[in-house]
Amino acid sequence: MDIDVPHKKRRLSHCVGCGGQIHDQYILRVAPDLEWHAACLKCAECHQFLDENCTCFVRDGKTYCKRDYVRLFGTKCDKCGQSFSKSDFVMRAKTKIYHIECFRCTACERQLVPGDEFALRDDGLFCKEDHEVLEKACILGTENNNNNTSSVNNNNNNSNSRSAIHHEASNSDSSDSGSPKGREGVGGSGTHGSSGGRNKGATDGKPTRVRTVLNEKQLHTLRTCYAANPRPDALMKEQLVEMTSLSPRVIRVWFQNKRCKDKKKAILMKQQMQQEKVSDLQMLMRYMINFFMRSKSKVNKILSRGIDGWID
Repeated sequence: MDIDVPHKKRRLSHCVGCGGQIHDQYILRVAPDLEWHAACLKCAECHQFLDENCTCFVRDGKTYCKRDYVRLFGTKCDKCGQSFSKSDFVMRAKTKIYHIECFRCTACERQLVPGDEFALRDDGLFCKEDHEVLEKACILGTENNNNNTSSVNNNNNNSNSRSAIHHEASNSDSSDSGSPKGREGVGGSGTHGSSGGRNKGATDGKPTRVRTVLNEKQLHTLRTCYAANPRPDALMKEQLVEMTSLSPRVIRVWFQNKRCKDKKKAILMKQQMQQEKVSDLQMLMRYMINFFMRSKSKVNKILSRGIDGWID
């Protein structure tokens, strides 16, 4: 930014800001050929006046101070969205730049250091282990779609034959029930089955609940998928069944429990914050009451001394 003193013989300059002629003693010129009144050259964001002591930036016909220009148009961290300072160290991944503290895996939040293998996906950075888990899930999803399509076609082709077999079986049952042997056989088998059920109930008492213990690999897979989507659809659950060798019921219950735990944690955090605010207000009230009581006692002492002196 330069300051020129206009000569009388030189043509009058026009201010870029207001469009009027510049008759002032000094002209503020912003390279290459933009001239301003001293009162018109200011930051478009904070309205700070810009002079020869400030760095002026021009973008799309607007002038900015250095602070606002860096905040609006400067390079920002792809994770937190904050600008970089001169003393910040950065990590680069292709065209994206991160703070060192922000260069973490999106799934497990592990900080990635130079030398670690990682994958840059559309939904963020992933360490090698979590990237492999997601890739396997995508591959299994494609295979399941193909298998489901073929199974639907096979079911349609075999539906007629199954209905015919069912019809023949029902006819044979009705013919057997007409004979005394058929009734006796059915009655005997029914009695035997019911007695066996009573014996089992008497020995067991209540139905036993099987507790499934997950290993670290299964937990890691479930947590990675939970970080990507806390409410997976049916296709994703089928993929998790194949990847973890767990039953669909176990996976469904694990996700339900995980969501409940996270919800309880959020509620507890909110309650703690509210309690802290209440305790702070209570401390402030106690302080104000003590201050008021002390002030009141001092005033009473002063008044009592004044009354005693006046009486004397």
